[in-house]
Amino acid sequence: MTDGGVFPPDDLPFLACLLIAGIHVYLGLHVISRKVIFVDLALAQIAAFGAIYGVLLGYDLHEDPWAIKGFSLLFAFLGAVIFSLTRMRREKVPHEAIIGITYAVALAATILGSVHLAHGAEEVNALLAGSILWVRRDTILYLTLLYAAVGLFHYRYRHRFLTISLDPEGAEADGVNLRWWDFLFYFSFALVITNSVAIGGVLLVFSYLVIPSVVAVLFADGVTVRLIIGWSVGTLVSIIGVVLSYTQDLPSGPTIVVCFAGFLLLAALVRYVVTSPSRSGSLIRVAAGVAAAFLLLFLGGSLRKEERVDIHHLLASPATNEKLMGLHAVEADPSQWSSLVPEIPRLLRDPEADVRALTLAIVGKYGKSGLSDPVVEALDDPDDRVREAAIRCLKAIGDGHIVPDLVRRGEEEEDPYLKIELADLIVDLGDRRGLGLLVEVMDDAAASQARKEAYAHLVERTGTDLAFNGNLPADENDAQVAPFHKLVAGRASGGAEA
Repeated sequence: MTDGGVFPPDDLPFLACLLIAGIHVYLGLHVISRKVIFVDLALAQIAAFGAIYGVLLGYDLHEDPWAIKGFSLLFAFLGAVIFSLTRMRREKVPHEAIIGITYAVALAATILGSVHLAHGAEEVNALLAGSILWVRRDTILYLTLLYAAVGLFHYRYRHRFLTISLDPEGAEADGVNLRWWDFLFYFSFALVITNSVAIGGVLLVFSYLVIPSVVAVLFADGVTVRLIIGWSVGTLVSIIGVVLSYTQDLPSGPTIVVCFAGFLLLAALVRYVVTSPSRSGSLIRVAAGVAAAFLLLFLGGSLRKEERVDIHHLLASPATNEKLMGLHAVEADPSQWSSLVPEIPRLLRDPEADVRALTLAIVGKYGKSGLSDPVVEALDDPDDRVREAAIRCLKAIGDGHIVPDLVRRGEEEEDPYLKIELADLIVDLGDRRGLGLLVEVMDDAAASQARKEAYAHLVERTGTDLAFNGNLPADENDAQVAPFHKLVAGRASGGAEA
């Protein structure tokens, strides 16, 4: 989608939601049939403990992501072994109790392990909170391949997996090795959960796993119909949640979770009315309940204590959470903007990337051109999220005097996707030298997807009909890019206005 559309300029969070919904709805049907609702939380926590263990061994969460992922998968493998061995045909202790105990032990071990890390709480939060808003294209591609592989595996052995989930006694009577197939189920489940939680967080992933499947179970008995209902619910709620998150400037994960809760409540009320012997009576009871709920909310709101937040105290606090609280207060109350302005240069140098990124988002929201210079400095930030937030902020401000700085930073930017964003910003500010940056990405980017995206932006900006293949090797790519250099050379000469 383009700017001003229903979705954000890049629809990657929405695509990530669809990918998560696609595989988790299916797995959720198994989880509900097995009555192991919280197994994803347990496996996610075990995987998180594996990541912390890797960090304790000296691997860096950001510099060695594949090593950390390897430790997570190793521990998830152990979790799959535990859950497959502890499922009993005649349960004295419910399997869900064992899953809960395992979760508690893994959480306690994670907390103990994080005590020895310099930023223990932040490390755990980064593992479990997810960052779906900042998901990258290469992550989308990786998830697509992984989820497709797991999906094909389950499709190939669908009858076996469905039998041990829906009729374990019958499967055992037929000679099926329940422990082996339980292990394969839990390990494939762990592969999905470990990667999903890394981008979506525990709450969001849990919602995608359980809520669409619960809605499907309310209205259908057959597996195929349940899948169709679950996928439809997951897609619809993803659309609503991402749109609300984007248009109302809300965090994506919690917004989608609340939308799921609202949809589940609506579905339960519809089923209650449809299956009630007296539909008119059930409608009256539902209406009365809704009215009572709104009345309670109204009465609760009338008891609110009027208290003005001390923005200066919060912004000056050394604690990250207090600074974020102060920034959110400014974001929600424009009258507090003047209190933030003197603090902006300091906040843009804050050691926490979340503080820097949120500060830039607020500056962009209010569009104050006098703050362009400190925002331009944020383009040198080591964190990709902050640089991306700075570009969005400068687009909102629209201050043309910063173009020379933007051109220089665009030439130095190593991330091809951020270079494309900078190129668009430069052209938007009336300088065609941004076109040259797009051609640089087409010429130099290692990722074919980045080359293709730069070409798409160039076509949109120039209307050129020159053909371009982003998949060619470097030597052949140089030859095909040469006409594009000639195309933009004249237009960009002297920074001619668009």
